[in-house]
Amino acid sequence: MPTTFWITCPTLQAAISRVEAAGGVRQAQEEVGPEAVDETHAEHSRCYGTRVAGVGDPGHIKCLHAFTALHLAGAISNPVAKWTLARLKTPYPDPIRCPECAQSLEQTE
Repeated sequence: MPTTFWITCPTLQAAISRVEAAGGVRQAQEEVGPEAVDETHAEHSRCYGTRVAGVGDPGHIKCLHAFTALHLAGAISNPVAKWTLARLKTPYPDPIRCPECAQSLEQTE
C-alpha cells in the first residue's frame, strides 16, 4: 500500500530532506525509541491498514517526511514528527517563504 500522507510544501519538503541527509532517520530512531515508533505504526495500522510508509520492521523509521505529514494532517500526532519539526532551521510554517501553508495551518487551529 502506498504512503497515505504526503508533504506538499516544497519548503518543508526540502527542510525535512536536509534533516534526513544529516542522519536524521537513524538519530530519530535512537532518540524517540522503538516503543514510541511502534505505537505510531500501530495506530496508523488501525486507521489505515498499514504501517507508516509501509514499514514492516518493528520500531523502524523509514521516512521522516511520512511521519511529519501524518502529524501535520492532523491524522495522528506522533513523536517522530515532533522530533523532526524541532530540528528544522526555520520553524514550520514559515509565513515569509510559504504564506499559503501558514494561512492554511491557521485556519485549522
